Amino acid sequence: MAIAAGVWVGGKKPVVLIQNTGMLEAGDSIRGLGIDIEFPLVMMIGYRGWTRHGITKNSAARFTEPILHAYGINYYLIESNDDVDRISEAFEEAERTRRPVACLLGAEYS
Repeated sequence: MAIAAGVWVGGKKPVVLIQNTGMLEAGDSIRGLGIDIEFPLVMMIGYRGWTRHGITKNSAARFTEPILHAYGINYYLIESNDDVDRISEAFEEAERTRRPVACLLGAEYS
């Protein structure tokens, strides 16, 4: 998160690629850098353990969306090539709101 913030301060638009378990570990950095300094960051998050076919036993998948909700971070689910336009929407939203936005890459897509 700190490197991405530095890239942003330097005038570029960084993207953070991270798995949902890493997102859970990086919570304080997301809070402190992403939310508190109004950093328009797009996070591409591998949605480990997620399935649209029912309840998963993987706790990382069960906690991903509730954690994003708790931080007030909007997200877009990317399940197939038909969903890739959502990535552009995420960038537009991040710029407009000056807040982090997540793209959750479903297991069927990643």
